[in-house]
Amino acid sequence: MDPLHASDPPRIGDYRLLSRLGSGGMGQVYLARTPAGRNLVVKVIRPEFAAEAGFRARFAREAEAARRVGGFHTAQVVDADPEADTPWIATAYITGPTLGRTVRERGPLAPSALRVLATGLAEGLKAIHACGLVHRDLKPANIVLAEDGPRIIDFGIARPLDGDNMTTQGAVFGTLPYMSPEQTDSSRVGPASDVFSLGTVLAYAATGVSPFSGSTMAETLRRLIGPPPDPGDIDPDIRELVRECWDHDPEQRPTPGQILARFEEHDLEVSWPPPAGSDLPVPEQPPAAPATPPTLKEGAGLKRKTPLLIAGAGTAAVVLIGGLILWNPLGFALPLITEPVVLAEAWAAESVAFSPDGRTLAAGGLSGDIRLWDVRTGEHILSMSGYESGVDSLAFHPDGTTLASSSFGTETDPVRLWDVATGEWERSLSVEGWEDSDMPTNDVAFHPTGNLIVTAQATGAHLWDSEAAEPIAGFTAEEEEGLSISPRSSAFSPDGALLATGTNDNMVLLWEVDTTELVATLTGHTNPVTAVAFSPDGSTLASGGDEESARLWDVRTGNQSAVLETASSRSLSFHPDGSLLATGGFREAQVWNIETGERVAISDSADFTGEVAFSPDGSGLATADSGVYLWPMD
Repeated sequence: MDPLHASDPPRIGDYRLLSRLGSGGMGQVYLARTPAGRNLVVKVIRPEFAAEAGFRARFAREAEAARRVGGFHTAQVVDADPEADTPWIATAYITGPTLGRTVRERGPLAPSALRVLATGLAEGLKAIHACGLVHRDLKPANIVLAEDGPRIIDFGIARPLDGDNMTTQGAVFGTLPYMSPEQTDSSRVGPASDVFSLGTVLAYAATGVSPFSGSTMAETLRRLIGPPPDPGDIDPDIRELVRECWDHDPEQRPTPGQILARFEEHDLEVSWPPPAGSDLPVPEQPPAAPATPPTLKEGAGLKRKTPLLIAGAGTAAVVLIGGLILWNPLGFALPLITEPVVLAEAWAAESVAFSPDGRTLAAGGLSGDIRLWDVRTGEHILSMSGYESGVDSLAFHPDGTTLASSSFGTETDPVRLWDVATGEWERSLSVEGWEDSDMPTNDVAFHPTGNLIVTAQATGAHLWDSEAAEPIAGFTAEEEEGLSISPRSSAFSPDGALLATGTNDNMVLLWEVDTTELVATLTGHTNPVTAVAFSPDGSTLASGGDEESARLWDVRTGNQSAVLETASSRSLSFHPDGSLLATGGFREAQVWNIETGERVAISDSADFTGEVAFSPDGSGLATADSGVYLWPMD
């Protein structure tokens, strides 16, 4: 949970807002309290969606669908106002993690828990179908493991059985790896489609692997329409059920009632895996998001590049139109732009960074110059020069007035601070008497307060007073610990309490900023760690390098929670809502669903070697390679 931002309203309807629970494609989700003191969840829709023709009717349909099913099987709808200036829906607050999070953090479920999951979901689907609905998006992220059994949530793309099969001609809705075969070819989708997805969810819960997820979207589609895979060495009862759910003939799949009957003799008792433990400092909440988010608009005369195909991101749905798979955060057809805006072409870019308000994009080139663009119009604002070698890292001060840059190949003044308004070089982090302060610098980052800067140099990570440009402290390990302190990358946690550094000898070190003490050593990489990034809520740390994987770590425990099989991950960037991770490296940029560990987007860029960065509001992804490109994300 995050604290309320200054821009958040104190109340929605009759309900007092307490904190932020998260955000998604549709809007912001809050924990709220009724006048009688009961907790509930309020989802508030983003204004741009509320203004779209027909949206309010679809939103009202979602609320009505969940209300008809009832609170025993889903999060009960308490109240809703589709006609408000900002539409909202309030549902009962269900305590418990999603199935996806539980499996990711604790591993596959035990056979007894699998049976409870199977019967609980079957009971929920039976209630959904009895109301004349098909859910169409049953997946681990839409299943909450409550104390009294699983709850099915998110009816955003549920459809009546007697309604139109599709909202638009040729469009199909769902999350690709959890679709049924009939969802992929525009066939009529009925209750049996949810049963196919139930089998996929059970296979994932039993193995920790999404059975139909391929390395590409095309491969995932081939797996869905081809012969069903072997569910693996799992509980025999669940294995048999999964195979029956995966029958390509919908008429041959078991009904939810038949699934309940086959387990009625089992002694079922809800027993989910316990939550992950905690033995490392827990970061506080991230800083507030900009009050006025930017928009990515195509400027006059801007060129286009190869499309970035996106599917099933976060809680989003997939839309298949004319053979292309597009990311759709609402679950219905949108006029998405899938080609990037080209800000610079035939210019070897190495680093990119958005200003805190998202209106300016900075990029550093191999030629040693820095360029700034207006994100809204694509207009080039100014250029800054002075480096003899490439600009390896860029970071904006939290107030957006200063830009820090570093250059690995520069022997003097490697870290420079620039006035963003004028492009003037104001000062350098190079002070006589500071040991080896002029050494080439791999990375630079501002502390969330803006008062401090960290530099990653061969001699270690050094902390500086950003205003006075004076050294304060260094992050060094005891000699007997046998640890390399030569960092290649660095990142502060959102609350500024921790510093992560990736080292030349394949480790990630976590430091306490106030004391500069080493609090954790994370091992597992096989190459130098050239990128580290904290998730927006500070609970997850991503790390990567030239090896063909990126790793996710639970910051509280120091345990590795996932490995993403990337082309390489020399650069990392979390989406502002924490659901996606962008990785950049040789040949391509990729976007990953953190909940499922699945790759959901890839750029077609054979020479890509630079950085990636999500805009502060998540509406775009910037990449640096043979130019600078903005990929619209909605």
